[in-house]
Amino acid sequence: MPSAWTDAEIQQLLTKSPWAKEATINDTGQTGPLSSAHPPAARRGGRSGNSQSGASTAIPFKWKASVRWQSALPIREALQRGAPGETPSDYILNVFGEVPSVDTDVKDLTKLEHKGDQVKLNRVEPLPDGTLFHFSRLLALRPEDKEVQFSTKLGPLEIKCKFALKEMFYRGNLEL
Repeated sequence: MPSAWTDAEIQQLLTKSPWAKEATINDTGQTGPLSSAHPPAARRGGRSGNSQSGASTAIPFKWKASVRWQSALPIREALQRGAPGETPSDYILNVFGEVPSVDTDVKDLTKLEHKGDQVKLNRVEPLPDGTLFHFSRLLALRPEDKEVQFSTKLGPLEIKCKFALKEMFYRGNLEL
């Protein structure tokens, strides 16, 4: 019962559960300043480099992101403390963490795939603390698809996350 969930249970559901997983990130850029992607410290006015000599040295940044099925019933219940509202008309995935903000022009670089089929991306919605990717439910995902993979590219970063559909059942239904 969502109303009985503890804060720790909700936090785990929202960050490390069948519906929320840490993404793998491949930084295809070179070390040093990135044209469109700056580590969070750089965006907050932080500096990298050797402050004693005044010379700037590139320090590789370890990007971190998670991908969460924002449209899944247990996630909606956790976020709304038990009042999930209506099922969204799209599958909605949220990419959040220490990654650059996204330009909404990533449609050709973003995929939700299963068994060789691709789910159509309808729109991208940047938020202050993440980015929502809205995918069409017209191509319904089913348990027999076994796995679905989300991928996108933000500047030099390739972000990927796989989800096992057999783990995403809630109250007897596949919840996406």
